[in-house]
Formats: sequence, C-alpha cells, structure tokens
Amino acid sequence: MEYEDTQNERLRFAQLLRKLITFAIKYLAILVGMGIGGILILSIVYLIPVNQSLKESTFTHTDLMGFAPLVNNRYTDYSSYFTSYEPGTLDDATDLIILNNAFDEGEESVIQRAADMNNYGRYWHGYVSVLRPIFYFMDYWDFLLVNSFMQLLLMGAVGYGIFKVTGQKRYLLAFFSSCVFLTPAATAMSLQYTPVFYISMLGSLFCLLKTDWILVKNRRYYLFLILGIVTCYFDFLTYPLLSFAFPFCWLLVAAGKKINLKAQTKLLFGSGLSFLFGYGGFFVVKWLIQAVICGKDIIANGLNSAFFYLKSANDAHRLLHQAYSRIDCLYNNFRHYLNPAFVVILSLWMSLFIYKFIRGGLQIKSSHVIFIVVTLTSLAWYFILNTHTAIHHMFTYRIYGASILGFMLFVCGSLSDEGYVAFNMKFCIKRILVVSLCFAVGLCFSRLAKEDWATINGGDYTELILQEDDMLEFEFTPAIKNIKGFSFCLKPISSVEGDLCIEIVDNNIICEKMQIPIKIYEETVFELRLTDWNLDAGKQYIMKVYITNNTSGINLYVNPEGVKPQPEYGNSFLNQEPVGDITPLSGIVYRGHFQTIPVKLFLSVCVGTFLLAWGVAVYAFYKKKMYETFMPTNH
Repeated sequence: MEYEDTQNERLRFAQLLRKLITFAIKYLAILVGMGIGGILILSIVYLIPVNQSLKESTFTHTDLMGFAPLVNNRYTDYSSYFTSYEPGTLDDATDLIILNNAFDEGEESVIQRAADMNNYGRYWHGYVSVLRPIFYFMDYWDFLLVNSFMQLLLMGAVGYGIFKVTGQKRYLLAFFSSCVFLTPAATAMSLQYTPVFYISMLGSLFCLLKTDWILVKNRRYYLFLILGIVTCYFDFLTYPLLSFAFPFCWLLVAAGKKINLKAQTKLLFGSGLSFLFGYGGFFVVKWLIQAVICGKDIIANGLNSAFFYLKSANDAHRLLHQAYSRIDCLYNNFRHYLNPAFVVILSLWMSLFIYKFIRGGLQIKSSHVIFIVVTLTSLAWYFILNTHTAIHHMFTYRIYGASILGFMLFVCGSLSDEGYVAFNMKFCIKRILVVSLCFAVGLCFSRLAKEDWATINGGDYTELILQEDDMLEFEFTPAIKNIKGFSFCLKPISSVEGDLCIEIVDNNIICEKMQIPIKIYEETVFELRLTDWNLDAGKQYIMKVYITNNTSGINLYVNPEGVKPQPEYGNSFLNQEPVGDITPLSGIVYRGHFQTIPVKLFLSVCVGTFLLAWGVAVYAFYKKKMYETFMPTNH
C-alpha cells in the first residue's frame, strides 16, 4: 500500500512538472513572438512621415509646460509639485520624452530607432505605435481633448458591462468610485498616465463580457500573461498593478458562484504570476532585442535600474521625497488620498461597512472573501518597488486603487440581501467593542506615519570668514527630536579641498557629527544633507563648526546681528570669543508627527477598517459560516 502511495505521489509530481514545463515553453514562445511583433510594429510606424505642421503646433507651447504642473495650471512652472501631494499633478517632463519619440526623424534605420528610442532605452515605448499615426492627423493638444472623450466613453462602457453582469447599482457605485481615485482629469491630460488606464479598462470590459470564454481551460492565465506584456509594451512604469487588479476583480465579480474560493485563490496566484512573468519577461526580451540590433549594453542598464528600484532610495531621494523606509513609502503615497474629495468617498464606504457590521447587515460569502486578499497587492507593490514609488509618488499613489477596489467589492459582496434586520442590543454592543479595538490598533499604527518639516532661513546676510584653525560655536536648541536634514550656506574662498565639520556637543560629549566635503559647494552655496540626528527637543546643545585640510578658508553666510529667523540658534562664539548676536543661514529638516488631528483620526479609521475587514473575513472563513457569522441570531 505504501509503495502504491509513493508511486502515485511520483506520478502526480511528474504530471505537475510536465505541466509547468509546458506552461514555461508556451509562455516563452508568446514572449518572444510578441517581442518580435512589437519591434516590427514600431519599425513600420516609423515609416509614416511626420506631419510637419502638426509637429510645429504640438511643440509651440511645450516650452511653457512645467516640470510637474497641476492639471488646472498647465502652463505654470510648478516644479515644487513634483514633491507635493496634489492628486492632479502631471508629469510633463515624461510627456516631452514621449512626444520626441513619437515625432522622431532620426537618421538611423527604422528598426534601430524602434529598438533604441534614444531616451529610456530599457523601456519598450510601444506608445509610439499608436501616437505616431494619430499625430499625422491631429496634434498633441487636440489628442488630449479626444483622449478625455474616449476615457469617458470607456468608463461608461465598463459601467454598462458591470450592470449587465451584476444588475446591482452598488457595483456600479464601486466602479465609479474607483475611477475617481485615478483622477480622470489628470489621466486624460497626460500621455504618460493614459496607457495603464486603457489597459485596465479594456481588460475589465473584456473580462465582464467574455467571462465564460476566459474561464475555459487555461485561457485565464494566458489573458493575464498578455495583459502583463501589453502593459510593459506601452507603459512607463506608472501604476501597472491596476492592469492586473482591475480585470482580475471584475472577472471574479462576473464569475460569481461559478468558481469557489479554492479556485479563486488558485486564479489569484496563477494569474498574478502570469502577469508578472509577462511584465518582467517582456522587459528582458526588449533588452535582448536591443542588444542584438543596436549592440548596446542595455541589459546591464536595465538590471541596474531594476535593482535600484528594489532597494532603499539614496540620501538625496529620501530627503526630497520623505520616504526613509518602506513604511514611509506606504504613507507617502497614501498622503495623496488626504484630498477632501477622496476623504469623503473613502469615509462613506468605510462608514457603510462599519454600520452594517455593527447593525448585523453583513453576509460574508465565500465568493467575495478573495477581494480582501486583493487589498494586499498594493502594499506588496510599495514594499517591493520601494525606491520607485517613493520618488514618483506623484503618480504611483494610484497603485492604491487596487486595494481600494478590493475593499469596495468586498463590501458590495458582503451586504445583506435580506432587507430589514431586527435590532439586537447585545449583538451591537459586542461589535462596537470590536470596532473600538480595531480603531485603537489603527491609532497605534498611524503613529508610524511621519512627515518632514523644513525650516530654512534666508534674506539679508553677511559673510563670516572661517579659517582652518578657527572654531565657531553656536548655542543650538532643536525644536523636534529627530533631525533628518541639515546644511549651512557657505562659499569656498579659493580652494575646495577639505571638509566642513559640524558637531553637536553636550557637556563636552559629541552627540552627533557631520562631515561635508567642501567641494560640494563649488557650484552652489546650499546643499541639504541627510543627518538622522536624534536629540532632546528643547534642550540646549553647543554646535561646533570648523574646517579641515583647507588653508584658504570659507565664507560662512550669517544673518545680520539681531536677526534670528530660526529660534534654534542662541549666542555665538569664534574661538571662545563672542561674535555678536548672529545666526547662520541654514536649513533644518525635522521628522515627526506633524499631521493635524483630523488627519490622524482619518488614518486611524482607515487602518482600523482595513483590520476589521480582514478580521471579519478570516473569522468567517475559520468558522466556515460564510452567511450566518455576522448576522444576529434573531434576524
């Protein structure tokens, strides 16, 4: 008997191995075939001549476009919005790259231009295959108008498909709510944001209308493989997770009870791996094709970029984008959802779920538990691609759309269809306590959310010469414990050799020290540096400033006597002699909990509701009472 069991296990393993090998061969064949097809399509469209008048009208106003303007201030240079949290921020710098590639008239052969693309060679730039023919008939500005119409029509078509499949208005409400979180005004007015929007919506529409066909055999996995390939072909790594999450979620909604929880879980992992294989594998195919055609070492460039996005950001990026860890990256992207419109919509959905949980109006169905698992996909993406999502949060915040849609669909599927539920005081009190516990835990988690607060003094200044054997001291009292960035304003006199040294001293004990190469200030007078100082807020320290290995000295910029823009500085001394009531021109970046009370409460509610939804799903699954667990016994 044991021998037969062993034989059966070996047989099952051999069958599984053959199946995996077959899948791998087919997947590789699809990757290579679509890679060759992708290059050929780009080569063909480069044979289309450029309409010079439309090219001229396209680039007429591009010099007025800011680096990262707001959608409602297109011609204003709002470079600061690159690091802001306005949901309507565009990325015109990337749009200009797209336009240059679409209107390219290089001297190389069409296949070389198709493979190389001049800028960001590691990307496919498949958008050219669509935009170049379009730009023969209309310019960039007309296309943006048409693009807005097409996106509205496509959202309407998906809405129609959802209502046709479900017949329930709450699913329509969930869909259009999810569209709001994409900021359609920005996606319509940006070439960069457009591809993933179309792929997500078209993929969702296909899943809604062709559900039975997709669920036959292994078509579902090939579908998501192709979605990954198409996303890689057209996208600039904006918010590609939605190309998977939106079609996957609406496929499950359309499938309903046709597949059970076990099949849904298998579908989630199988389609997820297929999407990642298509998305990542198509990058590798591009690099191989480009290396063969152009003879460039693009593979090393692509791998270096990939590993850069997987690790933590460097000092400059961390200071600029306020993301010092993977947890910071989660909050940094979520800050975009503190916009009042987003807060209202999220609050309404969370309130509905909490009310139904307390009142006894939830029916946890096995076919909808999988949507709670989908809520983890965004968190996983932010954790893995930490650096990219920290730097480019201005558009990667939309990746949270996968988690938000998953939550809303879980709520839709869990709402009771039995109408009125009799009030049960004991039942409600128990659930109020559960909700309170979740909110308490959420409040604790919200304490992980930190922000930077920068204080920089400037205005009138004089120059104080600091020589190699000088010791300049300031009384220094930090306002906040954690100082993430610090810098002085200075100018080298003649030599850029040596270092500027800054020490924070308490009772002759060095608490913190920073050493900055003077060469940094060769082209600038201000360079903010990452410090990570931890000091006692409100305690007075002595800040010692001196230079080493520089015989020429430096000019340190200081405020005129009696001018104290930064209260952190007190009396100052040069070689233990008072030098008047001056303060240095400096920049200080504090790290702390600077959120307002409403923001802290909103964060706590969001985390608490997330935990509550997971708790409801896990408890119901554990008890195997998908319908009765969260309904009062006397309903």
